[in-house]
Amino acid sequence: MSSQVPTHPSLGRPSVFAVVWHLCTWIGWTIVVLSVMRLAPSDLRAMGEPLAMIAAIVVFSELRPIVMTRLAGNPVSISLAFVFAVMYLWGPYPAVLLYAGSIVLSEILQRKPLWKLLFNVGQYICSLGAAWLVLVVAGVSASATSPHIDLSLRDVWWIVASWIVYHLMNLALVAALSEDEGISWWEDFTDEFWFYTVSTLAVLALSPLIAIVAVAYPYSWTMLPLLLLPLLAVQKAAEMSRHQEHLSLHDPLTGLPNRVLLNDRIEQALARSSRMRGFVVVFFLDLDLFKVVNDSLGHHAGDALLVDVAKRLSSAVRSGDTLARFGGDEFVVMCEDVSEDEVTTLATRITQALRQPFTSDDREVTVTASVGVAVADRSSTPHTLLRDADVAMYRAKERGRNKVVAFDAAMHQQANERLQDAVGLRRALEHDELRVAYQPILDLTTGRTIGMEALARWEDPDRGLVPPGLFIPAAEESGLITAIGQWVLDAALADASRWREDRGLDNVWVAVNISSRQLLSPTLVDEVESSLCAAGVPASALQLEITESAVMNDLEPVVDVLSGLRRLGVSLAVDDFGTGYSSLAYLKRLPVTTLKIDRAFIDGLGGADDAFDRPIVDAIIKMAQSLGLDVIAEGVETQEQLDALRALGGRFAQGFLWARPMAAEQAGLWLRSHSYLGRR
Repeated sequence: MSSQVPTHPSLGRPSVFAVVWHLCTWIGWTIVVLSVMRLAPSDLRAMGEPLAMIAAIVVFSELRPIVMTRLAGNPVSISLAFVFAVMYLWGPYPAVLLYAGSIVLSEILQRKPLWKLLFNVGQYICSLGAAWLVLVVAGVSASATSPHIDLSLRDVWWIVASWIVYHLMNLALVAALSEDEGISWWEDFTDEFWFYTVSTLAVLALSPLIAIVAVAYPYSWTMLPLLLLPLLAVQKAAEMSRHQEHLSLHDPLTGLPNRVLLNDRIEQALARSSRMRGFVVVFFLDLDLFKVVNDSLGHHAGDALLVDVAKRLSSAVRSGDTLARFGGDEFVVMCEDVSEDEVTTLATRITQALRQPFTSDDREVTVTASVGVAVADRSSTPHTLLRDADVAMYRAKERGRNKVVAFDAAMHQQANERLQDAVGLRRALEHDELRVAYQPILDLTTGRTIGMEALARWEDPDRGLVPPGLFIPAAEESGLITAIGQWVLDAALADASRWREDRGLDNVWVAVNISSRQLLSPTLVDEVESSLCAAGVPASALQLEITESAVMNDLEPVVDVLSGLRRLGVSLAVDDFGTGYSSLAYLKRLPVTTLKIDRAFIDGLGGADDAFDRPIVDAIIKMAQSLGLDVIAEGVETQEQLDALRALGGRFAQGFLWARPMAAEQAGLWLRSHSYLGRR
């Protein structure tokens, strides 16, 4: 049974749940009261020691349920066999009181709420009463003073029928509650039906034997505890089965539900949502740059961090939500019955849970997450809902990490295009479809070229030249950015090597962009050194450009990598400076040589936005000078911009004012004709 009764039911308003609860509770407890009234002290004395022994066993065994499935709180207790044995021997009244008493004791010890205690007693007593009616119809009835000892073959068949009626009645009552949860009665009734059926019948099959041993001969009741052995063996096997089931449905590291259980719960939530007003919402979380923790602190620290993240997120979600570990550093939160206004609130709670630093091996570790949000519609399935949330999560990463992005329909087309681009890029690497274009970098004081920036270009056989703004995100998302970055590095150094063979160009250098994924690789320094050796050029022939967002997101490990590159003799530039998170304090820690001012601040110079952009550019130039850094202005396109830069003391620049990106052959010609000056 997959249904779970509501945590806070409304018993006063009209609903299927309220009707079932009231009927079960009133009928069940009426039977209990009637049994108290009908059972006299003399009846208890007549049943004597056998009943006392059975009662002790029932109280013990009720506290140890034999099986419980992964989805429902509807256990099968070994006490059930002894209760049925009492009913065979002495009728319904002692059986009802024994069963009700053991259930009350169990519910109290488990601290169940009163409404649930009342319902559970009513549910089980109603089911037991239905089984007794079968025996009455068959004439297999007894009383405290006239025990039914001899069981004929005919009696056995009717006893089996009473088991089936008890079982079906019990499942039917529990399934009726699911109507209020959005699941049809039949769907809940049949869910794990055979699992429950086999479990229940396995316990009840021992009830006739218990009845026989209890009164077969004087003091035979002393043998009753021995009958616990096969039941306890079944219980132990069931516990092992439950343990294996738990392992198959939960992540062994965090103890959270895994993909299998998550999909199951989403499927149930979607079924319920079709009958409820609220939405089913999935939040897909990916820890930003978690690989850095593993690489710098070790996998043990990474695992400990994942456990701490799971605890933080568990405290942030609602009691009825599902938090699952999807794999690696990915987590999923599934919420149901959510209003539109609550989606933003839940997203905020999830991201704020990670805001405070974590402690790992006595070191503070700051973790952020990119979050994708998807809201289910009528056509949603677990697969499509998770897929949409995953797509939105990748859009969040593209926007700078530590962002929350909601999925929209347009992302489907974008995702398909990204997939096609990723496939095409893989082919491009294999079939030499990538090209490197170069844009000159000039010294404004002399007008001479001092370097060339290498830019990746993709010439698709079908689409022609694909803009970098399209294929670079696809490369990052697919993981191909590392291979492409390495290819560009090798190609640029090979071109630099050829240029340096010409007289007067022996100091030519190239600037190559490095992705955040490459920057966080512990092998980057070795790879760069190998590329320099393969091209036969010194480290001074290379400048690596990094984005400030990649640096500031993971400062500590990045500083180590950058320091290693500087020890090689490679120059380092912070690209698109001014658009991210850099501060003077951070820059003092970075072993960089150059700042590249983003074109967004250059556009307004000498134009309508000059009053806004000029102070910013002036501040960057002065800050760089105070730190001993060079400054390159990107995107210079007009004479007015150039004049403004010169007036502010800017020395180096690049842009369309001089040249657009060009092929390697043209770049060589450009260098030869523009009096190459050499490295600054």
